[in-house]
Amino acid sequence: MSSGLSEPRSIARSALVMFAASLGFFFVTATTFTSLGYVLYTMVAELGWSKAAAGLSFSLLGLACGLASPLPPLLMKAIGTRMTIFSGCLVLATGFLIASQIHHLELFFAATTLMGVGFSLVAPSPAVYLLATWFPRTSSRMIGFYFMAGAAGGIAGPLIVGTIVGLTGSWRLHWMVMAASALVLGVISLICIRDAVKVESVDQVKGAGHESDGPAASVWTVRQALMTPSFVILALAMTVVQTVVTTTHSILVAHIANLGQGAAPGAIAMSLLAFAGTGAKGVTGSLCERVDPRRIFIAGLAVQALAMALLWTAGHVLVATVAAALFGMGWGMAWLSAHILLLRYFGAGIAGDMTAMATTVTTLAVFGPIGAGRVADVTGGYGPALLVAALMLAGATAMSVLFLRAPAAPPVRAGEPEALEGAELVPAE
Repeated sequence: MSSGLSEPRSIARSALVMFAASLGFFFVTATTFTSLGYVLYTMVAELGWSKAAAGLSFSLLGLACGLASPLPPLLMKAIGTRMTIFSGCLVLATGFLIASQIHHLELFFAATTLMGVGFSLVAPSPAVYLLATWFPRTSSRMIGFYFMAGAAGGIAGPLIVGTIVGLTGSWRLHWMVMAASALVLGVISLICIRDAVKVESVDQVKGAGHESDGPAASVWTVRQALMTPSFVILALAMTVVQTVVTTTHSILVAHIANLGQGAAPGAIAMSLLAFAGTGAKGVTGSLCERVDPRRIFIAGLAVQALAMALLWTAGHVLVATVAAALFGMGWGMAWLSAHILLLRYFGAGIAGDMTAMATTVTTLAVFGPIGAGRVADVTGGYGPALLVAALMLAGATAMSVLFLRAPAAPPVRAGEPEALEGAELVPAE
C-alpha cells in the first residue's frame, strides 16, 4: 500500500503516526473513564451534589461515547483522519474547559457528554485505520502496541489526577490542565498524522486491519447466531461484567475514601485495577490456546464476584485495594475470553458482527453508576450496591456453568453446500 513517499520518509512518517495515535489513546483513557471517579469525589464534596447525580454524569460519558461511535468513519470520509482526530481534541478541550468553570450540574452533564464524543473521535476507530494502512504487513502487532498504550493510560490516569488534585486541592485546575493538554494533543496530531490511504467509504474504516485475513467462511448467519442460547448467555454475562466495571470505576475512589484515609488510596486502587486487568488480558490470550476459553470465562466471572464480595465486606483500605486488583484480574480474564468464545462458536466470518451485537447490549451498563449513586444517597454508602454487583456476577457465573455450551451447527441450507466448505465447525459439548 503506497503513500507516495520515499522509503525513509515513509518510515519516519509512520513512526510519527504511531506516536500520535498511541499518545491520543493514552490521553483519552487517562482523562476520562479511569480518572473521572476521583475528580467526582472531590467535586461532589465541594458542590453538594447527590451521588446519584454524580453517577449520571459518569453514565452520560459512557452513553455519549457509545452513541458517537458511528461518527468517526463519517467524518474521516468527509474531512480525513487527521482533522477528525483534531476535531476530537477540540471537543475534549471544550468539555474539560466547561468542567473547570461549572457551578451547576446541568453544565457538567454537557461537559461529560462532550468528553464522550471527543473520546470516540480520537480513539480507537480512527487510529486503528491509520495503523492498518500505514503498517499493512505488521498491523496486528502495531494495533496491539496501540491498545497497550491505552491500557497504560488507564493505569497512569488516576495517579496523575490524584497528584494534581492532591497537591493543589483544586479540581478546577485539574480540568484546566486537561483542557490545555487536549489542545497540545491536537497540535501534535496536526503535525504528525497523515492518511496513507484516503478514506472513501465507511466500510473501509470498519474493515481496517482485517483485509489480510481474507474472506472467512462460517456455517452461521448473523440472524441464526443471534438466536442461539450461547450468544444470549454470553451477551447477558458481558452486560453484567460491563455494568459492574462501569459502576466500579465511578464509585471505587469514594467507597475507599469512606474507609477513613481519604481519596489518595482510591487512586492507587484504581490504577492497580487497570494494571491487573491489562496483565490478565495479556495472559488470557495465550492461555486460551491451551485451556478451554469457557473455563477461563467462568473463572473470570467467579473471581470478579469474589472481589466484589471482598470489597463489600472490607473494613480496611489495604483489603479494598487487594479486592480492586483481584477484580481487575477477573475482568481481564472474562472480557477477553468472552470475545474468543464468540469467535470460536460462530466463526471468523461473522465474529465482528457478533462482537458488535454483544457490545451494543452492554450499553445498558450506563445505568449502573446512577443506581449505585442512588443507593449511596439513601443508605449513606456504596456497600449495598457492591453486594448487588457481587450477586449479579455470581448469577452470571452460575448461568454460564449450567447453560453455556458451544452451539450445535445449524442445518445446511439447500443449494448452498459451497458456503460450508473450509468452514470450521465447533462441536457441541
